[in-house]
Amino acid sequence: MLKELGLENVPVISPNQGRQFYNEIGKVAKGFDRTAWRGLLAVDFLEKMLRERRPYEKKKGETDKVFWECVHYVSQAILEGRDIFDAVEECRNRMLQVEIDRSEERPIIGIVGEVFVRCNRFSNDNIVFEVERLGGEAWLPPFTEWIFYTNYTRKRGNLRGRDYKSYLITLIKDKVQKKDEHTMMEIFKGAIRNLEEPTTEEVLSLSKPYIHDSFEGEAVLSVGKAIDFIRKGASGIVNVMPFTCMPGTIVTGVMKRVRQDFDNVPFLTMAYDGLEQTNTLTRLEAFMFQAHQFSMRRRRAGAFISAPSS
Repeated sequence: MLKELGLENVPVISPNQGRQFYNEIGKVAKGFDRTAWRGLLAVDFLEKMLRERRPYEKKKGETDKVFWECVHYVSQAILEGRDIFDAVEECRNRMLQVEIDRSEERPIIGIVGEVFVRCNRFSNDNIVFEVERLGGEAWLPPFTEWIFYTNYTRKRGNLRGRDYKSYLITLIKDKVQKKDEHTMMEIFKGAIRNLEEPTTEEVLSLSKPYIHDSFEGEAVLSVGKAIDFIRKGASGIVNVMPFTCMPGTIVTGVMKRVRQDFDNVPFLTMAYDGLEQTNTLTRLEAFMFQAHQFSMRRRRAGAFISAPSS
């Protein structure tokens, strides 16, 4: 496609999540990985704020409008070399100006699964919008969860392979990324209810009774994050995945045991193959009915569910 467009000499860099990830991505430009990381953090936090406020907005469509204005504002700040944290603080203030009404109780739905599918609206048939339309509030893990997890597995792989140079590079990158995350988080204190995310080690600890962390990939993250959402008050979990995805299928099987330990919290797997599915909305509507009932039952009980002891 590049050649057809007359672009003959365009370098293509395609880093994978292996041990040399930061060496490869560093070829793009000096400081690119730090700038890209801060951009990812900015969008993750702004999307959290969007999902927590949009279901309760007084003027329909206003939250989306302000959100996209903020995305472009942050992007322009990056292009112009301005301080991204100042830009993000301005965006937080803009988002807070959108009027909301939280008098309506909505069940919280945690959405986990394959990273690209859960993040890409087209690939998941805009499931967040559908959850909100059916009376729920959607929570998603941040995209940066995957970066922290690959840092974790990369460090482990570097030590096993005695690649101490790559280990040191990843260790330093990881610490710098966490510092940036903490700085960004401080900006959103008081503006986002579900602000703090568990560390990779904490997510793997939650998964451990059900799936060992030696089985690397999205499955162990999805199970751990589902439990984190349930403990924070989610009334249902949706696992999204590409059609026939092996990790997603494993999550579906493992979650049967998780549900037994967490009062049979409603759970739904949604597999997407790029084609319109006539039964998708029907299944989601039935799930959301169960989530509403579960939420009401738990409110009557007056307590959240505790994690299993083992």
